[in-house]
Amino acid sequence: MTNVVQTFDNISNRLTMYKSVLYGLLSLVVVADILAFLDIIGINPVGLIISAVTLGVSCYVANWIFARLFHATENSESWLITALILACILNPRVSWSFVLLAALCGAIAMASKYLITWRHSHILNPAATGAFVVSVTGLLSANWWIATPNLLPVTIVLALLVLRKQRKFTVFFVFAATALVTMLLVNIGQGQATTDVLRNAFLSWPIVFLGSVMLTEPTTLPSDRYYQLLVAVVVGGIFASQLHFGPVHAAPHTALLIGNLLAAVLVPPFGALLRLTKVSAPAPDTMELVFDKPKGLRFIAGQYMEWTLGHKNADVRGNRRTFSIASAPAEDNIRLTVRTFEKGSSFKRALSQLKPGSKLRIANISGQFILPPTKQKLLLIAGGIGITPFRSMIAQLVATKQHRDIALVYLATTEQHFVYKDLFKQATALGVKTTYVIDRMNDEGLRAAVPDLRERQVMVSGPSGMVNHYSQVLRSMGVKRSAIHKDHFSGY
Repeated sequence: MTNVVQTFDNISNRLTMYKSVLYGLLSLVVVADILAFLDIIGINPVGLIISAVTLGVSCYVANWIFARLFHATENSESWLITALILACILNPRVSWSFVLLAALCGAIAMASKYLITWRHSHILNPAATGAFVVSVTGLLSANWWIATPNLLPVTIVLALLVLRKQRKFTVFFVFAATALVTMLLVNIGQGQATTDVLRNAFLSWPIVFLGSVMLTEPTTLPSDRYYQLLVAVVVGGIFASQLHFGPVHAAPHTALLIGNLLAAVLVPPFGALLRLTKVSAPAPDTMELVFDKPKGLRFIAGQYMEWTLGHKNADVRGNRRTFSIASAPAEDNIRLTVRTFEKGSSFKRALSQLKPGSKLRIANISGQFILPPTKQKLLLIAGGIGITPFRSMIAQLVATKQHRDIALVYLATTEQHFVYKDLFKQATALGVKTTYVIDRMNDEGLRAAVPDLRERQVMVSGPSGMVNHYSQVLRSMGVKRSAIHKDHFSGY
């Protein structure tokens, strides 16, 4: 099973999270249209094509207009993802009135990203916003036709891809469990059998689609794990409650929007344009960019955020990436350190061409790969550019003069690829012992460098293959699975 998961990760890691969602939604809509033409699912196949095309054009045009009005960087996938989600929600028809209203829905959805914001970040799921407005006004029916039994296998595959990519299975299961319990309480009270309620929950309600594709949207979900679960409970409960107040029903989109508002109150989002002040090459094939730190930016050492760089001729990976913040919260700048390749992505090429004074958009600060708050002994294992979250953590210890028992094992391909050696030397006085390893370290070398590793919490950061390898090595050496913490970037 482990090999299957690793193979899946190796394939999916070739795409960013947003591209994975985009291609998954495209596949879902194409399969749905084929099944509709075969009369296997009860929607109008021509209407679905009209719906998808209309929404795609509307979302693209609206996003283009608002991006220029607000001088914002366009995200290359967001408009199409929103359009495809709406195509899965709105009841497709073949009429000019439907074309006009669907176009209006798409425009409303994209407008919400620019008009309903908090600290330069949108707070409501755009597709849910568009569906809510047209349904509550009676303009269009948002019947969530995607929740049909014959499409469930394809929807489950998409859900697995999204949830694995973002490591949000717990959020989904809490949402689904809350929804199921609420459905049982509501429907059994109305005389329905338990088996009928459970069967209809997955075959006739969009639990899988809503809980995976929409609830887990990074921008509208809190970065804190416990708040994520709280939002999942609230959305699941409202979603299945069948409550209504006048024209407002506890529809899936309504429940999600309430969850979005709760998330914004619990953990206000943050977005900003960073101004580049310095570019350097601390090691071969490595680039470090230093930016001014904007007011109001708060993060925990080890966290990551989303970086958006608008550039021409963006390749299949798009113009957004998720990278660790290499600087410490106590420092007065923001550092981004990345590997570069001769035939790298268009994003990396555009990044390498930036000059001081250039600006880069940031958003979606998140991540639980942070130092434990207690004084536990730690083993940090970094491979290559995976040193960046550890650089943030150790720089924070140095800046705040905190003493911690930390063993850092730093692996690189050559001596020249080690970075931040001066910082790690300075941290020695605070209990940080660094071991530099060229290439790999076997279990004997690891045991020699860290004799008490079984007594330590272990954090591993680096390329996915390296992280998986050392996780297995540590398990074979008797380290408990619960003591091993792995870094993960959904958009890397």
